[in-house]
Amino acid sequence: MILSRCILMAPKILEESGLIYWFHSYDALHEDRASVHVGKGSQDDYNDAKIWLEPAILVARPGRTLRDHELRRSLSVIEQNLDYLLEEWYDYRRKSRG
Repeated sequence: MILSRCILMAPKILEESGLIYWFHSYDALHEDRASVHVGKGSQDDYNDAKIWLEPAILVARPGRTLRDHELRRSLSVIEQNLDYLLEEWYDYRRKSRG
């Protein structure tokens, strides 16, 4: 049981220029569309931005702490790492769903 809880934690996937990118366990369990969360300094689910990865990169929620230039930067980072993010997302989702 403890192992499955570890798998469901929201893992940090990338970190660049003070921005942190992670998957949210709720999304992996309840959504079929891949997404990544982005925040500054820490994984803050209340203030984070949520970005859809498919069918196209799209801002689902801009969050409360990212400035416009940081959000634009995060979209660029996501675009540059899209294949990696999608591969990690589907691996994480598969493990989360057992």
